[in-house]
Amino acid sequence: MKLDEIKKYLPHREPFLFVDEIIELEKGKKILGQYKVKEDSFWINAHFENFPIMPGVLILEALAQVSLLIFKDLIEGKIPIFVKIENFTFKKPVFPGDILFLESFVVSEKMGFVKFDVKCTKDKEIVCEGKIIATLKRKEEIKK
Repeated sequence: MKLDEIKKYLPHREPFLFVDEIIELEKGKKILGQYKVKEDSFWINAHFENFPIMPGVLILEALAQVSLLIFKDLIEGKIPIFVKIENFTFKKPVFPGDILFLESFVVSEKMGFVKFDVKCTKDKEIVCEGKIIATLKRKEEIKK
């Protein structure tokens, strides 16, 4: 799945879209996506000056975006909501020009919430890993 198709499903847009391509997808089970960290990313001059390290929360966001594409057919008309992070560990820094591989596996589904086991790698080394929980809500449900 290329970027144009990804944009059909995710409501995110640049500069807050952190998925360039889906390499592998098994609906409802697992996904592997890719993101190339751009040399002109919005955070570069501020995190950190003269030594740009991609913020961990943005890597986590990339993993959440990829994870939700496992259920791409259910996203239409809904907003993905990130609800919980569990046992998350960051192991390597990410810099502009790095290519991230974003993996996600469905661990469980209960009452509209999905738990994912996620991992980000670069150069075949683990950048971070843990579990995230997300749900999909209609806009009118969120505003209550």
